[in-house]
Amino acid sequence: MVNSGQIVAAIRDMAASKSLSTDEMNDLIKDGILAGLARIFGPNVRAEIQLGDGGEIEIVVLKRVVEMVEDASAEIGLEKARWDDPTFEVGDVMEIPVDFSEFGRNAVMATKQRIVQRVREGERERIREEFLHRVGELLSGEVQQVERGK
Repeated sequence: MVNSGQIVAAIRDMAASKSLSTDEMNDLIKDGILAGLARIFGPNVRAEIQLGDGGEIEIVVLKRVVEMVEDASAEIGLEKARWDDPTFEVGDVMEIPVDFSEFGRNAVMATKQRIVQRVREGERERIREEFLHRVGELLSGEVQQVERGK
């Protein structure tokens, strides 16, 4: 099985080939993991994601303790929270650690899709910025790829 260090190394290689900074790469990883968590827990999931220098990823899902659960992706019932720790009160925030190995196929695919999407958006933005000052000039070029009408 692939560990988080291998995943981070693969993303770092991709970031180097796409000329991304370390901060951009970390944002990509965090955003991708958040997309995977949304696939597991629901669309309104909140999480703290820490990336270690050695490639380790620490993920903690945050859920607010409530009497009646209206949004299971962001809230947890008081009884269920007290089952884990009897000191929880309504309004507290429960921290649920999640290991990356718990991500199933769908969550991993959502993570990958979000990272690829964000890399492509970054590439398009860099191209726009590169040619922004040349608006109105006549340029010569060659079309290398057409992507859904773009």
